[in-house]
Amino acid sequence: MRNITFIHFIIGIFLVINFIPVFAEPVEDLDDIVVSATRWETPGIPTAGSITVITRKQIIESGANRVIDILRGRGGVQIRDLYGDGSRATVDMRGFGESAGANTLILVDGRRLNNTDLHAPDLSFISIKDIERIEIVQGSSTVLYGDQAVGGVINIITRQAGELDVDFEAGYGSYDHQLQILKLANRFDNGIGIRTSAERRLSDNYRDNNDLEYLNVFANLSYDWDRGNMFAEFQRTDEEIGIPGALFSNEINISRKQTTKPLDFNDTIADVFRIGGLFSMTPDWEVAGEYTRRDEDVNGNITFSGGFGFAFKQKRLHQSFNPRVRGKISFGHQEMLLVAGADIEKTDYELVSFTSSEQDLKSIYALATLPFNDVMSITGGLRKAWVENEIVTFVPITPDDHLTASTLGVTITSDNAWRFFIKREDNYRIPLVDEQTDVFFSGFPELKTQTGVSYEAGGEWYNRWFVSKLLGYVLKLENELSFNPLIGPFGQNVNLDPTRRTGLIFEVSVTPVDQLTVDAQYTYTDAVFENTAGAGARVPLVAEHQLHFSVTYRTAPHWSIYGEALLISDRVAGGDIANNFASLPGHGVGNLNLRYDDGAWNFSARINNILDRKYSDNAGIGFNPGSGNTETGFYPAPERNFILTLGYEF
Repeated sequence: MRNITFIHFIIGIFLVINFIPVFAEPVEDLDDIVVSATRWETPGIPTAGSITVITRKQIIESGANRVIDILRGRGGVQIRDLYGDGSRATVDMRGFGESAGANTLILVDGRRLNNTDLHAPDLSFISIKDIERIEIVQGSSTVLYGDQAVGGVINIITRQAGELDVDFEAGYGSYDHQLQILKLANRFDNGIGIRTSAERRLSDNYRDNNDLEYLNVFANLSYDWDRGNMFAEFQRTDEEIGIPGALFSNEINISRKQTTKPLDFNDTIADVFRIGGLFSMTPDWEVAGEYTRRDEDVNGNITFSGGFGFAFKQKRLHQSFNPRVRGKISFGHQEMLLVAGADIEKTDYELVSFTSSEQDLKSIYALATLPFNDVMSITGGLRKAWVENEIVTFVPITPDDHLTASTLGVTITSDNAWRFFIKREDNYRIPLVDEQTDVFFSGFPELKTQTGVSYEAGGEWYNRWFVSKLLGYVLKLENELSFNPLIGPFGQNVNLDPTRRTGLIFEVSVTPVDQLTVDAQYTYTDAVFENTAGAGARVPLVAEHQLHFSVTYRTAPHWSIYGEALLISDRVAGGDIANNFASLPGHGVGNLNLRYDDGAWNFSARINNILDRKYSDNAGIGFNPGSGNTETGFYPAPERNFILTLGYEF
């Protein structure tokens, strides 16, 4: 597979796409409404690229209670879950391993969850009940979304107020897991809408010192009129969780559930306030924008191997303003779709009492799609960004930078039965504020901005009962940002020599009858280092192969059964850049869900890890005081477990 060139893949795509339409029955309209292609609601995907939509119906039938379980195994998406409860999980697109949290952009209604420090986006702060759909954007999307959109973008679209809807749901499961959800939504005849929800979770979880207390409250007030809308919303999340840490092999042999760090914990309070709106100036031109303020206070304790540790406090204040405009410009008999805007972001970060940092990021962008005819269109765009840092550790530093990214792509469609695209896009990732600091030493060289280029080509074909997608890519990076734990006593953040990733994604969904849907997704990822002493070594924590298979059978008007299997190959342990230590073994896991829904009452019974596999979903190298050597530490995943939920809609 590594010898297959990008041009060979493109030729193969053309051959397949020219063969499939012979059997594909054109359909009148299979276009989903998507936001992520242009940052506006748009029928279908007008730009060059690939977007997969996970619908609310699919989410409900799966019985998933966490966002991370919905994304697990999806094409091009790999998940690493430290403790199996979704509270400390990382989404990885394009095979970034340890740095995936800063190279995959996570959005909620276009609002960034990503941080400008090393803390990965926290998907556990999103309630399943609030989700309308999830859009997975494959590949670099830097021109439209900016920093950290290197491997891809996941945009979680929440539900909007409609007819009066009052829902209550309660659940109980393994490890004394308790769940209560309350939701109220309504839109009045005068255009005013309200949407509120509250979610509470308690759990002992699988591991010792992994108790969870979680509360999430949300309120949205909106107003719609014939030429636009406006809204204001607030969310507060309060999470208290114990952090059990990794176990070495000798410790796992004694007990998979034990912890060697009984004092470690994280307590987080996060407040998000957001206000925005949209206004239609003319039938062809619209303006929109949002202001967001996110405050986070974190208290915790961390213990290193050998028993050394300390209590810490983190404070994050992230503010952003995102104005944009969309319009159509006539070119002869065709209309060019133009999207342009600005992203203005300011972050204040403090790690008490070691560091304080400020980062200001300003950027402007434009993306245009011009149809040549009814079959072919071209997409091009440009983003210019300026970043200013003020970072204070023991020595103040101000590593400022300015960046440019461009994209160019071509899309070909035919008879609404198939679609082909090819795209090139630049990308960048700005060093995080705490990647540029060291609380124990100073004088390290300033890190360079990670830059790269992505080449992608793909095809989709579909009819009333069959939808399929094939996508290939090459991603080349310069100065990739990573952490090397073997430099010095505590490790060091570094710029790597050039890295390369090539991959293949295949997805298929078949619905031969209304009662049955079969889905499968296969992801091949070849992520390696280049031009180093260990050239050809695999990037840690990236699986080369991943296969996800699911079946949904609707047995009666109100009943459905959902089953899924996930197979993932072995991965190099985190931090093992030279590939010298024990790897994280591959594993296979199956889940099953039974659901009843008559429109008022609903009931769900989900069994996770139904075959009771004993596996780990994450691993990293570290010092084992028991042996006196550097070894691989593992994070044991839960064995067979269940969750029962009962809900009523008034």
